[in-house]
Amino acid sequence: MKLNLDKERVLKNINIVLVNPQIPENIGLVSRVLKNTKITNLRLVRPFLSSKSFEVAKRSSDVLKKAKTYESLEDAIEDLYYTFGTTRRHRKYKLIYNFINILPQIIFLASGKKIGIIFGQEDFGLSKKDLELCDSIFYIPANPEFSSYNLAMSVGIVCFEVFNFLENIYSLSSLDLARRKDIEALFGFIEKRLKRLKSLPRKDLFFSSARRTLRKLLLTKKEVEILKAIFLKM
Repeated sequence: MKLNLDKERVLKNINIVLVNPQIPENIGLVSRVLKNTKITNLRLVRPFLSSKSFEVAKRSSDVLKKAKTYESLEDAIEDLYYTFGTTRRHRKYKLIYNFINILPQIIFLASGKKIGIIFGQEDFGLSKKDLELCDSIFYIPANPEFSSYNLAMSVGIVCFEVFNFLENIYSLSSLDLARRKDIEALFGFIEKRLKRLKSLPRKDLFFSSARRTLRKLLLTKKEVEILKAIFLKM
């Protein structure tokens, strides 16, 4: 199974934008998260930077050193193709997506163009004016009674999910998956062997469920042969 998606390009095209970050340590923690997940483009709008930011960043200080700083969000995103804003508040004036549902769109857009994922100030988030500059807005699911994530945690969740999504795609693409006709042939073989069993209850329902289960398993060609060998002994 061939995959045309360039993982490194996707990660390179993603820009994390922090607007008015007020806690220096948070900026350092965000730098660490970015390096953990190979997303190295950090943009800062009116940041409160200090030596503590670099102390916390430690071996990810290179990410922080090359971070670009701006006086306004407009300047920070003017060269980006598409922007995603983050919020924890449900706002009536604009459609807000669950992050997990919009994740594939983030990956798709970043596969070809530079995009931005924008996070607001720790105690307030993005202002209404900031959100108006965003093309899409999403929230990270959380306990309704305690829904506010720390800034570094929010960035960490988003970056990890992007990184993990790409890793899973490439793991799947490297598998030598069995074709549909191979799965059907395996099921036909299993069905013939099991029909010999007189004690099998509700055979039609059983075989229908078994077929659906086999299709969901994403079996490799080798696994199909192993299953055939097992049922051959029955």
